[in-house]
Amino acid sequence: MDTVRVKICYRPLRICWAIAAGDFAGFRRAAKLSHALWGGRFNPIVIVDPVEDAEQIVELFRADVIIPIGASDAVNAFPKRFPHLISPFYGNDLFTGTTQTETRANVLDIHNALATVRDTPEWKVIQEKGLRLYTWDENDPLSDVFLMHLGAYPDAEDTRADYRELVMRLGEGSEQQIDPHAPVPDEIFEHPSASYLSRHGLQRHYGIHARRDHPGFYLGDAANLEDLVGCWNLRATDASVFFIDRNHLSRYQQLIPAWKKKVKELLAYRRPEPASSIAIWARRDTMSVDLNAHVAELQAIFGAEPFALCGIDAHLWNGLNLQAPMMILGECAQLGVLTDETGKFKLSFALSDKPFCGDTWFHTQHLVASVSFIGGLFGDDLHTLNPPYIPELNEFYARTIHFQYNKLRIEPESIGLVIDAADSDEFVYALSVADLFERIFRLAGYSARPSSGGLISRQIITQMDGLRGAAVFKIPGVRRLLKTYGPTDPFTQKAAVQLIGSRDPDNPTANFSDFEGLYIEARPHGTKLKPSDVFAYLVEKGLFRMGSLLTCPHCRMASWIALDVLKQRVICEMCGREFNATRQLVTGPCYYRRSGVLGAERNAQGSVPVILVLQQLQINFSHGLRNNMYTTSLDLVPESSTDLPECEVDFVWLVAGDYPKKTTVILGESKDRGRNRNGEDGGTIDLSDVSNLKAVADALPAKRFDTFVLLAKLCSFTPEEIDAAKNIGAPYHDRAILLTDRELEPWHIYERTKTQFKIDDYAGSAEALAGATAAIYFTRPTEPSVQPPEADQSVRT
Repeated sequence: MDTVRVKICYRPLRICWAIAAGDFAGFRRAAKLSHALWGGRFNPIVIVDPVEDAEQIVELFRADVIIPIGASDAVNAFPKRFPHLISPFYGNDLFTGTTQTETRANVLDIHNALATVRDTPEWKVIQEKGLRLYTWDENDPLSDVFLMHLGAYPDAEDTRADYRELVMRLGEGSEQQIDPHAPVPDEIFEHPSASYLSRHGLQRHYGIHARRDHPGFYLGDAANLEDLVGCWNLRATDASVFFIDRNHLSRYQQLIPAWKKKVKELLAYRRPEPASSIAIWARRDTMSVDLNAHVAELQAIFGAEPFALCGIDAHLWNGLNLQAPMMILGECAQLGVLTDETGKFKLSFALSDKPFCGDTWFHTQHLVASVSFIGGLFGDDLHTLNPPYIPELNEFYARTIHFQYNKLRIEPESIGLVIDAADSDEFVYALSVADLFERIFRLAGYSARPSSGGLISRQIITQMDGLRGAAVFKIPGVRRLLKTYGPTDPFTQKAAVQLIGSRDPDNPTANFSDFEGLYIEARPHGTKLKPSDVFAYLVEKGLFRMGSLLTCPHCRMASWIALDVLKQRVICEMCGREFNATRQLVTGPCYYRRSGVLGAERNAQGSVPVILVLQQLQINFSHGLRNNMYTTSLDLVPESSTDLPECEVDFVWLVAGDYPKKTTVILGESKDRGRNRNGEDGGTIDLSDVSNLKAVADALPAKRFDTFVLLAKLCSFTPEEIDAAKNIGAPYHDRAILLTDRELEPWHIYERTKTQFKIDDYAGSAEALAGATAAIYFTRPTEPSVQPPEADQSVRT
């Protein structure tokens, strides 16, 4: 049992309304329903045609559920494009019950908001200002503008609940009629309205930074649905924007100067320019080709002071410009209890400090508890409590991490659990990293299974107590020791220490003195690492076993017997006869042999180079709050497509980066030092290896993954290998990473390389590694880049 710090952020479900092009009635219904919901101000509206633009908006807002409005086939088919956004309540009906007294909302509504804020200081301020519900003539050309900014509630027949009557009764609101023939009074900015009530108490979460949330005006035409939806969605990103209809400017005589004053108050805290300028938003296709004429028009409307002109088109919603922050009702932190349930780690925690009403009357109302964790599973590379942001895996995450298949939404750096308002506690299970990688490759069309070499690598990592303990493989003498003696070859401690500490004939630049500052385990500060310390460490970790080499007096053949079974009288493994080994034990030295998976075969299927690369990635990538995961060798078999190659990948490294960055995936191929003295080829990377990895990288969905291919060898690359690696890159995107023993042996990855090339010794991301690779191998002549350096090769502690 262990404790884990659990951080909980409560937020409303984010609903995306889908409507058809030109469907003003659908827009009005979506707006009215949003005003009846707590947090509805931040629900986007998408026009489903063109569908690619609509998908961008769903992605930008990280919608939890899509609800179609209208009878159009295109509208009703649109949610099917997002099979991972499964409705967390029965169907898409927002309300249950047949009568007004029985009707309950399936999501947080303003009834819950009123029950929460009453008798609070914030509510007293609202009462002092006076809550107003506005009405207007349906034929008023600005009626949709009023609906967007002032709010209105759906008819009781539509929801089976009369929200207007509810607000008038519980909120003590008053009605205000807007004259269709007079300028709109600026006092509408001084009184809370239905629109305000739907966003009361919500604040931005710092985890997702807003972009281009410039406050100001939206200049458009209220008779154009694209303008209305564009302004609505801008406001849904928490941008303070007011709609100005260029065809009815006389109605805005009081509103424009009053809103400018409020915007300037907001901008007073923003520096530097142009963030402190009032923004004028408009659709790009409505802007005059003559920029000077367009500026003159804007100055005539808004005044001659500086402003920032912001165009709206499909590219605005691609996630690179605007960003929709996560809007939360509140957050808290507490301790959760982590237990082991027959091999499954379960984290249980309470849902405390609710910023909403949790009375059982509201038990049908769903919302999201976004949970993130600090601590727990430390040193466990096989499980994680922080899955990467891949929404397409929502159902997989829900079935694996939680219980109900439709009650989980993966979020940037957190897990969104769909709860009801009356829930008091929750739980999650730790996710198997192996299962995660299997699902990721299924998105690319592959079935992934651990290879025999991958299982061996995983077992060696386990024996070394994780990748940190595998730093001992940086020492060339350790790798030579493993190559020199096979699974059944006994050797003495003296021979092992000599191999570890001596120069390698195949690598004359390597010297043990370069690694005297390497800490493979705790030792007195200031002391140097010795070859004998290294060998003792390897034996303690179980890579070698102690024993004796005893000669049978009957058959005169020698056999090695492990210390665990050694006795004074032993039975010869060769002839089966018993003999007294006392004198040999007294006078003879201790002999060692490989053990465990290293004893299975001479080269352990290239596990050591793979582990060395993974260990170096851990050193250089494990910083900040980045979540790193990896898997050893996988066999990839296409599930259906004949265009994908069947292949093996030596390792995969995953980095869940800061949103909105994609998840980084590094596919790796590792080799040893080439053809050894026994004629075994351990280091050639051929063109098929490279093309297979490139095909796998291309198959992973580019929408979610930023893929790289890492080629590693414990010797220099050949010109042919470098030429093959050049084909890995994509346009405007370096994604080939080449590493040799020059980069893998030092503590900082480019500590040796920087003496030959003008690069930093540290690279903390796949992008930095790919950039350094391009600088070393692809922009200079081949020969100098493949030669080992002659400069300092020291290892930093």
